[in-house]
Amino acid sequence: MKKILLVEDQELQSDHIKNSFASQNINVIQTFSLNSAWNKLNEENNIDCIILDLSLPDGNGLELIERIKENKELSKIPIIINTAYELPKDQYDKILADARATILKSDKSSDRLIDEVNLFLNKLQQENNIIHKAEIPTVIHTNNLNGKRVLIADDDMRNVFALSTSLQSYNMHIEVANNGKEAIEILKNPDHKIDIVLMDIMMPEMDGYEAIQHIRNVLNYKDLPIITVTAKAMKGDREKSIQIGANDYVSKPIDIDKLTSLMQVWLG
Repeated sequence: MKKILLVEDQELQSDHIKNSFASQNINVIQTFSLNSAWNKLNEENNIDCIILDLSLPDGNGLELIERIKENKELSKIPIIINTAYELPKDQYDKILADARATILKSDKSSDRLIDEVNLFLNKLQQENNIIHKAEIPTVIHTNNLNGKRVLIADDDMRNVFALSTSLQSYNMHIEVANNGKEAIEILKNPDHKIDIVLMDIMMPEMDGYEAIQHIRNVLNYKDLPIITVTAKAMKGDREKSIQIGANDYVSKPIDIDKLTSLMQVWLG
């Protein structure tokens, strides 16, 4: 039986989440405050996953993340942020490297929450199987994303977080820009050494098209792989993207398998 620590101050919401896992042989430990969650983490053994609300009666969920990451025994537990609030960029940046997913509460968020938890538990099971079956070859040796630095230019923090979470599982390093201007400033800095760019098209201040043209013509990055991302697939988008200097094109919602395949092609 898998064990999940649920940190949620709304009792009805907490019960709803617990009931959602009732048929999956998962033990959901309910806590309703920061301190009670911390106590449970120190009392219980082998917690497989944490579902964390950020708004708690005795503190911010980010404080709990800090405590967890400072504890060697707890720091590897996957954390899913389950919040009703739009997070500002500075808070996204703070939890980007610590939490594995973020979910904004809505009528449909419970299904996604279950999917995310099952994803982590399945991954945990696969890792355990690999430990016991070392003779089975893994695909990690063919992963040319490992250690590469990707610049994600997108003004939607939820999309940035989702992409970052997925790409970090390939051991990629993430840089984030909120618009085309920020992307250009990052690329100007030689210390960043960006290997590939994911460029959203619709952004404030400077859109993706203008940013790509600047990168190619002004910064003179001729060989830097750039993949454009658009929210609505329109006829001619791919052709326009390539015409102004992009290498390839994907549309939202992003198929992460397709995206990582494209990235490996262009990095190869």
